[in-house]
Amino acid sequence: MEVRDEWRSFADLADMLEQQSSRDALSSDFALNQLHALIRAPFGILEAYCKNYDKAHTARCLWKEMQGAPWFHFARIIRNAISHNFRFYYVQKDKPLLPIVWNGITLSLEMEGQSVVYELWHKKGYELFFEMKAFAEALPEATQA
Repeated sequence: MEVRDEWRSFADLADMLEQQSSRDALSSDFALNQLHALIRAPFGILEAYCKNYDKAHTARCLWKEMQGAPWFHFARIIRNAISHNFRFYYVQKDKPLLPIVWNGITLSLEMEGQSVVYELWHKKGYELFFEMKAFAEALPEATQA
């Protein structure tokens, strides 16, 4: 592959793909990066948008609406896990909410310190993203102040 007028070999990647443990690690890293892109970033963007909108408008409290969404606490905890090396570390305010069930997946206190569950790496991660996307599409547009 040519990058910035220099040839870059894929030999390092090919070597890694030939080894089962490296292949598993690469696929795991890819899936976790997908989860980051599907959950962490969109959740943060939604949170910032809702809070900024609320500062500029008093007629509607989007942040409270987001917090009331059925996916909110589940997505927030997943976002936190993604931010902390893909492991569950519950803050004190999370513990009374547990267990949290969303779309057939349960987050429980027993998961403290464990890695993010495989079920979120693909289909469920996309489903959670699409729920957040539907919420975002229903939000009012911010007006220039």
